[in-house]
Amino acid sequence: MVEIIVLIFLFLLFSMIVVVVSRSIIKKQSIVGRPPVPVAYFILAKILVLVNLGFLLLRGLNISVERLFIRIVYLDFFALALIIIGTIILFFSTIKLNKDLVFGLSSSDDHKLQTKGIYSISRHPFYLGFLFILFSSCLLSPHFINIISFIGAWLIHHFIMIREEEYLTSQYGDEYRQYAKNVNRYITLK
Repeated sequence: MVEIIVLIFLFLLFSMIVVVVSRSIIKKQSIVGRPPVPVAYFILAKILVLVNLGFLLLRGLNISVERLFIRIVYLDFFALALIIIGTIILFFSTIKLNKDLVFGLSSSDDHKLQTKGIYSISRHPFYLGFLFILFSSCLLSPHFINIISFIGAWLIHHFIMIREEEYLTSQYGDEYRQYAKNVNRYITLK
């Protein structure tokens, strides 16, 4: 049961990425901007994400890996909830960003500051959704490499978020500063 749900959500995640990339190719829009951190760290962050997704795929395919702790059914259900919530957050943030979805810092003046919808709950819902999914990978496949990859991915993406916020402050000034006062980096509970 857990494995089937994991595979379904991995398929949905992969499909969402294919649609976004295909759409940008068809519309001749760039989805890759200038990395907000040194390129090596930016690439390392993406590799670490792929490691976590690889462990999630192994679990979905019911391929056993050495675990740091025994399997706990309640943790599996919590992890599934995180995958579902993370995928929903990713979906809504992708829809909200629409043509403004850029991995890195955009050099285009056409982009708009997003502050409504899911962006009224989190300044970085796209990253938040991925963090939920990656953390669920650690719960479902608690392997040393998986956990280290998650921590590394989270740390680098945290610095990416900070650099993106500096960029957005330089682009939008007081409008962004006011937004940042009202909405937390990860989750705003009102």
